[in-house]
Amino acid sequence: MKKIYLLLFLLPFIEMNAQVPSCGYDHTFIASGKKGIWPDSAINFVSGTVGVPYSQNVTIVIPYDTVTSLGTYHYSHVNLKTNITSPANYGLPPGLSLAGTPSTFIFPGNDSSCIIIYGTPTTPGLYHLTFKLDVYFTEFGNSFPYTTQTLTYYKININPAVGIATNSSYGFQVMQNMPNPVHDNTSIKFTSGVEGKAKFAIYNLAGQKIAEKEVTAQRGENSFDFDSTPLESGMYLYSLEMNHQKQCRRMVITH
Repeated sequence: MKKIYLLLFLLPFIEMNAQVPSCGYDHTFIASGKKGIWPDSAINFVSGTVGVPYSQNVTIVIPYDTVTSLGTYHYSHVNLKTNITSPANYGLPPGLSLAGTPSTFIFPGNDSSCIIIYGTPTTPGLYHLTFKLDVYFTEFGNSFPYTTQTLTYYKININPAVGIATNSSYGFQVMQNMPNPVHDNTSIKFTSGVEGKAKFAIYNLAGQKIAEKEVTAQRGENSFDFDSTPLESGMYLYSLEMNHQKQCRRMVITH
């Protein structure tokens, strides 16, 4: 009987942990040999929509050493502070959480780590995030704190929910592809106030068009699938253009 009670007590925690996704690495960034965090401040994080599941992977590559005014030091680890009180929960939009590999958010030097921002946003708005990183060096076999860095350039824009079923006046709006990141196929939804043809295109970060297709649009809600398997892993931009209106969003592909 005690075992049954113990199982019933632990069940909610088991289910909660089972819902935490694993983060994914951007292998293109890792293969480039660059160090730091990807996406960077220029690319930033993808937008979301209220009521639509959200996912943003972040790759962290800590170098082996660095040169300071005091000499060359080896990185021990970089620790993402989890006790931030202002803003609470890193400033994430309500409904979103953070998970990582390693789960302690202690990222070792000379290695690659990742985190994922996930969940279903509940409140629209532009959210500016704050991440505080404690940097530790190694000297004579001992680890010691060197500096604290505060990152404030990341942001997440959460769009209002689109009530298509009850909306009598449709506008042209392109939603974030789901799932994102993409492993093979992804679905892209958009709304249109008229029937017609829309032009869909995929661009790399250099602005080169690498794929395109024509999409038939009906008045109201529309959706179509895109097969990402011919493309390499990495960050891409996609656009949908119709009646001289064009909207762009970002897509992350991980094979």
